[in-house]
Amino acid sequence: AFIALPIMVILYASKIEKRSLRSVGLSKGNVMSSILKGFCIGFLLILSILILNVLSGQIRYQGIDFSTFIYLPLFLIGYAIQSFGEEIICRGWALTYLAKRHGILLAIIISNIIFVFPHMGIGGFDILTAVNIFLIGTLFAIIFLKYDNVWICGAVHATWNFLLGPVFGLDVSGISTISLFNVSKIGPNILNGGSYGPESSLIVTIVVIIAIIIVTYCFKK
Repeated sequence: AFIALPIMVILYASKIEKRSLRSVGLSKGNVMSSILKGFCIGFLLILSILILNVLSGQIRYQGIDFSTFIYLPLFLIGYAIQSFGEEIICRGWALTYLAKRHGILLAIIISNIIFVFPHMGIGGFDILTAVNIFLIGTLFAIIFLKYDNVWICGAVHATWNFLLGPVFGLDVSGISTISLFNVSKIGPNILNGGSYGPESSLIVTIVVIIAIIIVTYCFKK
């Protein structure tokens, strides 16, 4: 689905809507530099979340499991396919399609609602989770509009999932995986997100709101 749906969306946009690949964020220029920027943004976001969790006593790291290292490239590829697929659908196509017809603000709201839906129905999902994923979608949308491509927001998205789960050992949207670092939570609560993971926590709310402000007012193309 993460491969087929984005391809179908791209074909629909190009063949039915007669749009260029660039119009859905698939620009040919500066692909690697955009991906690198996205990785850096994603890394800083996850680092901020981890530092706040550790300083507030929500999580403790208990060593490294080097036996999982061999699986990290597979996780990276998997999360990259998933993340870029979601960004092509939600930002590359839905956001741009809606923006032309209803304006940027409504386009961001509707495309974010589309983005929230796949994250529902998983144990631990609640109102705060929905708010946080909506905010994360807003951040990705602003990054997309700022740089006019899905490469950078796709890289932020993939880096977020990859570092949060397989590297640092926290749940990603309610899904746990083997990880490089062994981590223990100090009980499920509103600060660490409980069984859903940090995406259901107040710490992520704070970090993402600050990131939205910084990207909106400080970042330049």
